[in-house]
Amino acid sequence: MDSFVQPALPAHDTDDVGLPAELTRFIGREAELAEIQDALHRERLVTLMGAGGVGKTRLALRTARRMRERCPDGVYFVELSELRDPELLANAVAAVVELPEQSERAARTPLEALIAYFGTRRLLLVLDTCEHLVDACAVFAQSVLRYCPQVRILATSRQPLDAPGERVLQVMPLPVIDPDDDARPGAEPSDAMLLFAERAAAVVRGFGLTDANRGLVARLCHRLDGIPLAIELAAVRLRALSLEQLLSRLDHRFRLLSGGSRGVLPRHQTLRTAIDWSHGLCTEQEQLLWVRLSVFAGEFELTAAEEVCSGPKLPPEEILECLIGLVDKAIVLRLDDEGDGSDARYRMLDTIREYGRERLAESGAELEYRTRHRDHCLALAEEFDARWLTRDQVVWLRRAWRERASLRSALEFCCTEPREATAGLRLAAALWGLWLGTGRTVEGLYWLERLLPLCPEPHPARVTALRVAGHLSLMSGAHGRGLELTERAEDAAHEGGGRVDAAYVVFNRGLAHTLAGEVDWALERLKDARERFAGLGEQGGEAWMLGTMCGAHVCAGEYDKTLATCEETRPVLEPLGERWVQGWVGWIQGCALWGLGRHEESATVLRSALTMCLEINHAQGIAFSLDTLGWIAAAEGRHERAAALLGAADRLWERFHDPRLGIPAMHRAHAEATATTRGALGDRCHEELYAAGAALSLQEAVDRAVGESHPPGTKTGAKRAPGHGGWAALTVREREIAALVAEGLSNRRIAEQLSISKRTVDSHVEHIMGKLGYASRTQIATLAVAQSTADR
Repeated sequence: MDSFVQPALPAHDTDDVGLPAELTRFIGREAELAEIQDALHRERLVTLMGAGGVGKTRLALRTARRMRERCPDGVYFVELSELRDPELLANAVAAVVELPEQSERAARTPLEALIAYFGTRRLLLVLDTCEHLVDACAVFAQSVLRYCPQVRILATSRQPLDAPGERVLQVMPLPVIDPDDDARPGAEPSDAMLLFAERAAAVVRGFGLTDANRGLVARLCHRLDGIPLAIELAAVRLRALSLEQLLSRLDHRFRLLSGGSRGVLPRHQTLRTAIDWSHGLCTEQEQLLWVRLSVFAGEFELTAAEEVCSGPKLPPEEILECLIGLVDKAIVLRLDDEGDGSDARYRMLDTIREYGRERLAESGAELEYRTRHRDHCLALAEEFDARWLTRDQVVWLRRAWRERASLRSALEFCCTEPREATAGLRLAAALWGLWLGTGRTVEGLYWLERLLPLCPEPHPARVTALRVAGHLSLMSGAHGRGLELTERAEDAAHEGGGRVDAAYVVFNRGLAHTLAGEVDWALERLKDARERFAGLGEQGGEAWMLGTMCGAHVCAGEYDKTLATCEETRPVLEPLGERWVQGWVGWIQGCALWGLGRHEESATVLRSALTMCLEINHAQGIAFSLDTLGWIAAAEGRHERAAALLGAADRLWERFHDPRLGIPAMHRAHAEATATTRGALGDRCHEELYAAGAALSLQEAVDRAVGESHPPGTKTGAKRAPGHGGWAALTVREREIAALVAEGLSNRRIAEQLSISKRTVDSHVEHIMGKLGYASRTQIATLAVAQSTADR
């Protein structure tokens, strides 16, 4: 369980193609847009370079929309402003394109996995805000473009990437005109003036360009050098100031900063002037709040601001009024409501936040407020941990996801600040539900394994971190590493672990045996863990353990026992009201019913499981349920439906390192259904329907599966159609691999010869044995030699 479908927990609204929605009208820039499109037609790496706030992102987004038809395989926008660790760049891109992160067991790095996924796809990647990761972005772009001939990259940065083949386009401020010229009757307003008027109309009802104010607006835009951010900040101030007052204050600030370094670009000085000017418009308390809010990366709530930012000269009860003032001045943005009844959320533009962070460092209070922010994040994580397997799961999963930038910032602080490693271990371990629920097990392991060496002494937090790391490793497919970490947790528990940690260590061992197919050993340890959890009152742990017991039975083909155990989970799971474990149990129950030939009941249960899983984007639960519905359709002779569902399931499984959790019985069922459907439809028809299913979005795939089960007149409860036997049951790739096995090649040698991973070959060999009922490679080789002789 080492990869994921990105959860539907967006940081901002998106349009129908996945790009951030344009919340305000795009003005001007037609010449620049044409130049960028032309450059992208000629070159494969184009960087929009310019100062912060100059409009690079808006240009990139508008260009991306215009490039959609030339990029049939997708246009993806990757926002990097919140990413601080260059090691996670490929992971960030993978999340946006819905490619899973790779587990330690995987043969490929995240970058290699992306390259393999992109292949010959025709797509456009927009890497936004690269300047703080310029070296990592350059290496990433060079690697992707070298091996993926149809990929194009559009980057925005404050400096070039200096990568081979890069075309750099300088993004200049909006054109401005001489104010005196604009005063002439009939003179066309500049784009900068149109921008100002558009934004001003949003804060002052009825505002528009008139003969009376055109000169003032022209001078204002001219003094701001046409920089969009500065113009927008000025327009917002019309709530409190007149145009004349804006001009007088702006003139004062320009004169104040006119003696800056000659080596700094004028447009950079102008942006600094605009931010300094905005800072100067704030009251002393608003300035304090601005600076202290800079410790938040990404979004925050009012209560968080009150908790972290109150202090000398800024008591908690005055935070709200100051926050309103910052919102009015466009220093803080109020985000659109999520529609879930949660509190209003806010964020600062990155440039504004960096400005505040610099001033916080200058004040000597950075350590104090970053520590307070860490404490806030730790409290939030521990509250999330307490609610993860409860009826509050959905709300808290969404909240933790929205807070991910700040959580990462707090984890980074713990990794780099002396004596903070223990708090970091507590934070990373408390987020285990976030790592599991969103499929980010690899990221959770990254933080834990980075922090563990910094806290080598015996400590309860170390025991918890080790057993969580072991659990995440097992669920990511790194089974060997998971057992190693579990053993370390068991050893460390003797030095200060608690009873909860001890119960989870036993559970981890049971989970490892379950995934390895060692059912008797698994059940022995899972029952031990259940007794421990029950004795501790750990309902969440008991629920997850019960779900795993159900899985152990279904992996063994003990379907009656599976159903009995699923029923046993109801008194525990239903009062909890969570979705994640119930999603797993729903699929397991449906799979057991399928195994017993009770297809109509199975389909009903699976449709319910799909709906539940979709609520939290439980991708593996969705994939398993789609798979099983495909097996049912194949068994009932509904081959068109089966092909589409199997295609949809396989499309989801592509995003995971270990399809179907590597369970042999599930692989065999999938292979049998595929062979049956292909045999009934013929290769061409099967591939077309399969491809159509694979092209469905997650929502479309679930709608297809939930919206249709058994058409009128279909007989249910039919026995599964028998699969083809012998050589005919194998796919083209499986036959190719079988032939190489007959030549005496090892799986590693086969992988090298076919340019695929060894794990892929291992899986194919296992599938071949499963389909044919073989127990050894010798049997495969014998069949391949016999077929070769027959073909002659």
